Amino acid sequence: MAMDETTSRIGVLATEAFGLLIDAVDHVATESWDQPSNLEGWSVRDLVGHVTGSAAKVVTLVEDGEVWNAPSEPADWICDDPAARLRELAGRLRDALPGADLDAMRVSPAGNVPLGRALTFPVSDLALHSWDLYRSQGRLIELPDDLLALCRGLVESVPEDMLRRPGGFGPAQAAPDDSTPTARLMAYLGRSVDLRC
Repeated sequence: MAMDETTSRIGVLATEAFGLLIDAVDHVATESWDQPSNLEGWSVRDLVGHVTGSAAKVVTLVEDGEVWNAPSEPADWICDDPAARLRELAGRLRDALPGADLDAMRVSPAGNVPLGRALTFPVSDLALHSWDLYRSQGRLIELPDDLLALCRGLVESVPEDMLRRPGGFGPAQAAPDDSTPTARLMAYLGRSVDLRC
């Protein structure tokens, strides 16, 4: 799927990414919240806090609110009931999408760009971190084809030095020969895709 075609469907992809994330959070066992995630230095709770900030950014962009131009810090978004918070954000997104102008300019890491393009960063974050949540619980999932295409297109559009900058993605990891397309992308983004590790 070409990036311009993807951005024209970004509302559908955002809704799908929210569903994937909520499902991932619903599967976190009570005793797992404070265990380490697959992201170094972050607990599962920290990971959910960070991605909740990305979810809030998606909604804020669509609602034309004031957006912060930095990754979400986990501590800012940790709450007692993250699944309920995500469902509330998903409801706001559903309400705001029908009236959203995808050509309206919004702030993004790439500067001022049309809303459809500005959403590619945080929507991809929701999809990638949904995978991280499952991986943190010893499971691997496949991203739906359209979300995988969005994430792959975004990754391919970012220069390598920006992709691997501090706070970005770690060095590419080895992926077994029989890895799925999602596992190959995640390994390229520095994630271990070997459940034996």
